[in-house]
Amino acid sequence: MSESSKSRTTKLSPLDPLHRERGAKFASFAGFELPMSFDGTISEHLATRSQAGLFDVSHMGIIDLLPKSGCPLSTVIECLESITPASISDLGTGGLRYALLTNDQGGIVDDLIVSRYQDHLRLVLNASRIEPDIRVLEAAVGSHARVNHREDLAQLALQGPQAVDVLSGLAPMVADLSFMNFGQFSIDGIDCSVSRSGYTGEDGFELVAPSIDIVRLAEKLLSDNTVAPCGLGARDSLRLEAGLCLYGHEIDETITPIEARLAWTIPRRRREHPTFAGAELIMAQLSNGVQRTRVGIASLTKRPIRDGAILRTDHGLEVGIVTSGGFGPSCNAPVAMGYTERSFSQPETSLVAEVRGKEVPCRIHSLPFIPHNYIRN
Repeated sequence: MSESSKSRTTKLSPLDPLHRERGAKFASFAGFELPMSFDGTISEHLATRSQAGLFDVSHMGIIDLLPKSGCPLSTVIECLESITPASISDLGTGGLRYALLTNDQGGIVDDLIVSRYQDHLRLVLNASRIEPDIRVLEAAVGSHARVNHREDLAQLALQGPQAVDVLSGLAPMVADLSFMNFGQFSIDGIDCSVSRSGYTGEDGFELVAPSIDIVRLAEKLLSDNTVAPCGLGARDSLRLEAGLCLYGHEIDETITPIEARLAWTIPRRRREHPTFAGAELIMAQLSNGVQRTRVGIASLTKRPIRDGAILRTDHGLEVGIVTSGGFGPSCNAPVAMGYTERSFSQPETSLVAEVRGKEVPCRIHSLPFIPHNYIRN
């Protein structure tokens, strides 16, 4: 691809100038050019686990569902619940919920975070799914709400055990937030929506602010020497160790919530009255089980097992596939996730992964590979 055509088709984060100033190595992801690393994936990963890492997540789609005149928010929520098995109606103001959008076949259209404000809902979507998600949302709620893509906003993730000290030094009340809750704060004079959430397995925060202010906000956070700038490489290795799904790898429109071991996103109320898309198949799987299921995979050698590797028994029977894999710096060993037939999904089950024509011995590992460190006040 030529530079001129690349500039027309590749989106840049509003933080792009800061990334270049700090010498980032770039990669293409979901139509964006984003930093893969600054000082190296392993050092950034370990810095996040031990101190704090700052990630640019401005490629994520921020969508506000704004009730139309005369329409109560409860009606918009009822429409949204027709395309997600999550329970949104009992989400209080200031609360966040991890949710899945499902299709009529029970597959996962996207995984997202829903935030409830006093008068509207905010959804944070995967970058690669913004356009299809908006189509699904328009069809479900468009008669009652305006689906507003907030391209005027940008997002940062500050993750790690010292994130709370860094952020509360700038906005003391942030420390009072509990996991999966948010509030409005002023940080260095910038109005931000701050949630105690993230996708690394560590305690941390996600900050949404106007795009025009996001560089100044990032610079303020990075002025603390406990905060390391981090790229996509560390974000991926952190979520993999934490056993968290990545859209297009562990989940997609052909994989159901039950196969993905995400049944916990479907509470009792939605199971008792299953009115969401794909409910017939999903409820049948809840009752009868599934043929394949998501698993953790530990290599028994130093060789990482990458996505796409076929999983076989010692006798050569194909029983699964790897969906994500790489080196886990906190584990100091290769880690992976994938899908196997249910009868081969128990921890300690021995398998063989086919990696570039070579057989790599491995075993099924419980998830997550390392414990989550969320703060639940």
